[in-house]
Amino acid sequence: MKNRHGARALALGLLLPAMIAAQSPATSVTLFNSGRVLVRRTVPMSTPVGVSTQTFALGEFNPVTFALLDPGVQLVSVKSDAQLNEQTLLRRYAGRAFEIDTGRAGAPSRRATLLSMDPERWEWSDRGGVVFGHPGRVVWPKDLVPALMSADVALQSDRARQSLKIMYETSGGAWATSYRLYLGASGRIEGIASIASGVLQLADAEVQLLSGDIGQGAPPSVRGGRVDQNTAYSDGVPAMNGIASTSMLLSVRGGRSAESESAGEGHLYTLPSRVTFVPGSSIVVPLFDPTPAKADRRYTVSGALNYYGGFGQQPDEQPVPVTVAYRLDRKSGTAFGDLPLPGGYVGIYDLDKSGRMQLVGQGNIQHTAAGAEMLVESGSAFDVTAKRVQTDFSTSRNLGPAGTPIGTVALASYRVTLQNAKDSAVTVEVREDRSGEWSVLQSSIPSEKRSATRAVFPVTIPAKGTVVLTYRVRVVW
Repeated sequence: MKNRHGARALALGLLLPAMIAAQSPATSVTLFNSGRVLVRRTVPMSTPVGVSTQTFALGEFNPVTFALLDPGVQLVSVKSDAQLNEQTLLRRYAGRAFEIDTGRAGAPSRRATLLSMDPERWEWSDRGGVVFGHPGRVVWPKDLVPALMSADVALQSDRARQSLKIMYETSGGAWATSYRLYLGASGRIEGIASIASGVLQLADAEVQLLSGDIGQGAPPSVRGGRVDQNTAYSDGVPAMNGIASTSMLLSVRGGRSAESESAGEGHLYTLPSRVTFVPGSSIVVPLFDPTPAKADRRYTVSGALNYYGGFGQQPDEQPVPVTVAYRLDRKSGTAFGDLPLPGGYVGIYDLDKSGRMQLVGQGNIQHTAAGAEMLVESGSAFDVTAKRVQTDFSTSRNLGPAGTPIGTVALASYRVTLQNAKDSAVTVEVREDRSGEWSVLQSSIPSEKRSATRAVFPVTIPAKGTVVLTYRVRVVW
C-alpha cells in the first residue's frame, strides 16, 4: 500500500505542472452574475482503453457537475476531497510512515506510521506502541502536497487517448457590468466588465460572460458528509461580493470588443483576450469599444394619489422632488443600438466650465436587448424645483342600482408650482399613477393618457421662469 500511494502521489506531483502549462490553449470559462462558474478544459492525460482511474487536479469544484465530453468516454465514478487540508491528505495516505516533529527543543524527529483515521491512530517505528491523535507535527514530503485539490475519476474509454475533454462547475468567481456615459455634443458610452476570480486558478483561459435570467436552481452539493440541494450556488447574491484586494487591468490590444451572441434566453460575451485567474484577484476588461451615444435628460414629478385604496385631505404646500433620468434612443442598425447591454451600474459624466470631467449622476439599468431604449434614473434636480398643494377635496358615497352604498367617490384638486433656475428652458413631466376607476376632469395643461393607470402633464418651464399647473381628478374606491 505504501508503494502504491507513493507512486500515485509522485505521479500527481510530476503531472500537475505539466497539466497547468499545457491547459492554456484548451481552457474555457463561463462566468455567471450569480457566482456560478462553468469550466471546460482539455487535460493532457494518458488514458488506456477500458476502465481506469485518473487523477485530476481541479481545485474546488462540485463533483455532481463533472462531465466527460469526449465521445467514447463514459464516466464511472468521481471521488473528490471535500477540501485541501492535513486531515484530507492523511486519509489519502493511511498506512504510510511519516517523520514526526515532537516539538521538544533539541530533540530529533521520530518516525511513525499512520494506521487509520476515525479515530486517528499512529504506531511509533522506533519502539512500537500506538497513540491516538496527532503524535506531533507531521513533516510532509513536498511531492505529497498537491497545489490544488484533486479528484479521482474512474472512467471507461473505447480507445487509448493522450488527452481528455472535461467540464465541471464551481463557485466563487463572478462578474458585473458598469458603464461610463459621457454627456454633451460628443457624447459616448463605455462598457466595462469587472471579474472576481474567487477561488479560480486557471492560466490563459478563454472567458465568456453570461448575462440574463436562466432560471433558478443548482445541482446538489455532496460535500461535508451530506447532500445539500441549496448551497452549491446562490443566485441573486450581489455579483461582486468579496472581491479581494488585488486587482489588475487587462489591456485589450487593437481596440477589439467582446463578441456577443445569444445563448438560450441569456446573452454571451466572449472577451477578445485570454485571462489568467489568480485566486483572490479582480480583473477589469472593456466590454465593447467606446461608442457614440446621445442622452436626453428628463425631469419627472411623481403624483399625489395613492396607487391603491383611499386617500384624504392633505396638508399645506410641500416641496416634491424632481427626479432626473437620462434616455438614450438605440435604433437598430446603429453601433450603439445593436449592442445588447447587460444590467449594471451607470456613471454619468459631463464637463464643467473649466473643461474638467465631473461625475454628475449615477444609476442602474436592467438587461437591455439590442434596439431597446436605455433609461438611467439618476438622483434629483438641483435647479429645477416643485411644490404641490391640495386645493380642494370632497367625498361622496357611490350608490349601486338599488341605492345601496358600494364605494366612495373623491374629487380632489391640486396646484403644482414648478421653477427653473437654469439658463435654458426645460420640460418636466408631472405624473399621476392610479389603479382602478379614476380620471382627470380638468387641467390647465392638457394631460396625456399614457396607460390605463398613468396620466402625464408635460410642463415646459422657460429659463429662469415659473409655471403653475392645476388639475382636478375624480377617484373611485
